[in-house]
Amino acid sequence: MSTKINPLVSKILMVVLSIGTLGIGALGSAIAFTGLDVFTIMAGGITANHITAAELKQGKLKPIILIDVRSPAEYAEDRIANSQLVPLDEIETGVGVERIKKLVQKSANPSQVQPTVLFYCTKGPRSVKAYQRLEKAGLKIAFLSGGITNWRETVSPEQDQAVLSAIVLPANKSKAAQLPAQIKN
Repeated sequence: MSTKINPLVSKILMVVLSIGTLGIGALGSAIAFTGLDVFTIMAGGITANHITAAELKQGKLKPIILIDVRSPAEYAEDRIANSQLVPLDEIETGVGVERIKKLVQKSANPSQVQPTVLFYCTKGPRSVKAYQRLEKAGLKIAFLSGGITNWRETVSPEQDQAVLSAIVLPANKSKAAQLPAQIKN
């Protein structure tokens, strides 16, 4: 009988062993080799629920509600299609937590599984903070490893809609992501 090791656990072990064996200088090489980002490791990569852009593109997590935790200016510059803007500072004050809970409630359908709230930012640290803030909120949550930077390396803005149509909830798709008033003008 063989024992299977979780691929993520295997990658993290490789990073840890590289540091121990070759010193801290090997950290960057080990992270690059394994494909993990520093923020995933810092978030407790073994227990934190995260997904890569490639996995999301393959539909490995659905249904989802995309939450962009960056600033309104960053959101206006580029965003993943069908995402809702809930800046990290709003989440940290609690206002954003309530907004996210309402989004999930509006999307709730008794015949479907509860959607996963998927956080993203530029590269990962703010989405990890949002994830940590909502861990005990009773929601299914995850964050996009590598953020929109990794997403754009995998999916162009023109491809967003086609890629996400089978992943994002229909209720979320029918409402275009709403920009705050100061951005619309």
